[in-house]
Amino acid sequence: MTDSEKLNKLLETVVQMQGRFDKMDERLDKMDERFDKMDNRLEVMEVRQNKMHEQLTELQLSQKLFELNTNKKLARLQDGLDTVEEILKMNELIPQ
Repeated sequence: MTDSEKLNKLLETVVQMQGRFDKMDERLDKMDERFDKMDNRLEVMEVRQNKMHEQLTELQLSQKLFELNTNKKLARLQDGLDTVEEILKMNELIPQ
């Protein structure tokens, strides 16, 4: 095999390799596009998750306030019932 034949064979191999590298680049570019889409979706999900977290925190606060107010009102109601009971006992309308 002559030097020019060897050089042509080497050039052919390099061209084939270049073709393969081009195909690999195309596939990697497609993968990059897909990863970019996934990143965008994850960012949207993160924003939604943060919003839901805020809403849950607000709901928990509202529940705590409701419980506090309810407990206060129930205590007042119980005091009122105790007063009514004592008045009824004093007037002998219910047994002591």
